[in-house]
Amino acid sequence: MVLLIRHTVALVILIILADVCLLGALAVRPFSESVSWDIACWTGEWFWSYMQTHWEYRLNGREAIEVMGDDIPMEESALVICNHLGYSDYYLIQHLASRAGMLGKSRYFVKREIMRIPLFGWAFWAMGMILVSRNWTNDQNLIEKAFGQVKENEHDCWIVLYPEGTRRTPYKVLRSKAYAKANDKPELDHLLFPRTKGFAATVRALKTSHIQHLYDLTFLYTSPKSDQYQVPSLAEQLSCDDLAKAGYKLRIHVRRIPLIDLPEDEEGLKQWCEDAWARKDRLLESMMKREKFPKEPVEEAHL
Repeated sequence: MVLLIRHTVALVILIILADVCLLGALAVRPFSESVSWDIACWTGEWFWSYMQTHWEYRLNGREAIEVMGDDIPMEESALVICNHLGYSDYYLIQHLASRAGMLGKSRYFVKREIMRIPLFGWAFWAMGMILVSRNWTNDQNLIEKAFGQVKENEHDCWIVLYPEGTRRTPYKVLRSKAYAKANDKPELDHLLFPRTKGFAATVRALKTSHIQHLYDLTFLYTSPKSDQYQVPSLAEQLSCDDLAKAGYKLRIHVRRIPLIDLPEDEEGLKQWCEDAWARKDRLLESMMKREKFPKEPVEEAHL
């Protein structure tokens, strides 16, 4: 608990310092967008490095992580999609980003409500995160503007999208199954049915950019309380002295896919996303049964 309190106090101080740096980034943006971007990335790099170092080394999260699947090249821009289990998904994404030299260059789709969080929410906006509501149509112009800056200036970045739109809970799984059944879609046991409109629009926008790859990440958590699918809360993880020794297991499976291999039209992209989530659901089933990632889950599942 003492460690958690110290970390929280340090985090608040660092957020204030980051806000000051980001004010500088906003001040120079009218004169040089590239310099503004570099300042924001530099700020994200040192701020997120602190958070990641605390989690990986002080809490020994690095020993609890297992990464399987495709290799991620250094400093490659990409669209990143993944299932959304909890706030600690951030640490798994940043684990990969830090090793690929993209830690300060990660930009997330986040809900507008985050702006209500003092200091932290404002920093997300100033960093250039893509703020969205639940209505994709209302966000279209804002998102196109954000992508326009990335594309025009060819900024190296990871754009992180959670197609499910919200964190997985048992209640939300039931609602997702009901939606799938009502719309003659496959019912998913371990995931929420993806919201495909935003995914399709994002891929179509990025296909004409310097971003040429998509990383499809699959996360699985187990905790000391259960050897099955159980997501430990962020507070639970941050209050643990040694995540690996305590029995946490955090698994990441990576698929690296050229964007050119995805369909061109909106309906084709929506179907691709639905198929990817059905595949991911079967992958998670295999992971839980075998307690490790199968090498060829796709063929075994007859996708």
